[in-house]
Amino acid sequence: MSAKIQFACLLVAVYLVGSINAQVWDFGPCPKVTVQDNFDVASYLGVWYEAARFYAEFQGDARCVVADYSLKDNGHVNVLNSAYFPGEGYQSAVGDAKANPDNPAKLGVKFSRWSPRAKYWVLDTDYVESALVHSCTSIFGLVNVQFNWILVRDSSLSTGDASKIQPQLTKFEKQGIDVSKFQFYGHVNCPPATTV
Repeated sequence: MSAKIQFACLLVAVYLVGSINAQVWDFGPCPKVTVQDNFDVASYLGVWYEAARFYAEFQGDARCVVADYSLKDNGHVNVLNSAYFPGEGYQSAVGDAKANPDNPAKLGVKFSRWSPRAKYWVLDTDYVESALVHSCTSIFGLVNVQFNWILVRDSSLSTGDASKIQPQLTKFEKQGIDVSKFQFYGHVNCPPATTV
């Protein structure tokens, strides 16, 4: 391999390590997970509260996170995420999710017209109590960057107490996800939202 190619590979590696440093990553390819059978997008719509998540730079120290999903005229899902950021107040982001027609539990979501869709895979849900969401990107099969969320319909289950969502953590563990990387922010003492 020429010196120029080696140098280029080194630059790419430094960039990739720097960009994943603020995320949850692991060596090797993404874990092989299974998604919800017979996923029904319509039943999934509505308000979900974040009970736990893997750290993500774009979420930082956000707490009181709420996702509200509604159906758009084109069959896509409108995503309205809101969260409280200490010192900054409430902020929201609007996105567009599109289900894979062959496997609707494998959605792709984006928050900008120009961004590619990120994986939003529903691993498990009963539609009325909880949902397990997974996203993973493999970088040349050497490392992977993961985002995982536990969402609940009842905000009282989102208290920052892991014991309240132990069954959901166990389901993630059975999928090969390292549950020790979950963070529990919860919906305790959430300031009132004036406008979101």
